[in-house]
Amino acid sequence: MTMKKAFVYLLFFSGLISLFSCEDTDYQIYDKNQKDKLFFTEDSVQFTYGLTRDQDVDLNLEVNLIGFVDLSQNKTFKVEIVKEKTTALEGEHFTLAEENTIPKDSAVAYVPLDFHKLQLEKNKEYVLTLRLVENENFGLGYMGYTDVRIRFNDMPTQPTWWTKEVELAFLGPYSYEKLETIVAANEGFTTFEGLSLTEKRKIALNTKEYISEHGITEKNGDPMEIPVY
Repeated sequence: MTMKKAFVYLLFFSGLISLFSCEDTDYQIYDKNQKDKLFFTEDSVQFTYGLTRDQDVDLNLEVNLIGFVDLSQNKTFKVEIVKEKTTALEGEHFTLAEENTIPKDSAVAYVPLDFHKLQLEKNKEYVLTLRLVENENFGLGYMGYTDVRIRFNDMPTQPTWWTKEVELAFLGPYSYEKLETIVAANEGFTTFEGLSLTEKRKIALNTKEYISEHGITEKNGDPMEIPVY
């Protein structure tokens, strides 16, 4: 027998010995007697209204389960506001249900948030930090994902789809006033993404006509320009 073959056989028999010496407990990752554990899918979330209309639920924060998950019945879980890491005021800037439910047959749940758009200052960012709370149903999961930091605002920020190409060919330089005018002139409009050149041109022409009919200018009084013809 060559040295190479002997080495292969040795590895084979070592593997067999290891296999038969393993007990069931070697494969057990979670203790079945422990509670299932919760964690947020993300530890940081950004929300900007932009063209989004104010709704009853503006943002759903996803929560997941790990462990020997019991899906046999609805179970409640809780979150709390981490006040020392929060600048927004509950009731004034947002509404939160601190107790929520993971439905039967699901390992995913959501914490719904309602931001109060009309109460938000235009040039201010607000911070809300939430923390999952252990209760009779659930423990806490992955370290670092038991808290989530939500930054939200109603700032007039330029949409990502308003590129240099869009500026030169269709809409001209960005301004929040022009964005509001585009929305007013084109019912249901939210984005240029996914539109054909013909559709983009029609939106620009509708806006140009709307500007002319209503005598709309930029905030500083300059003409509101749309370059398309």
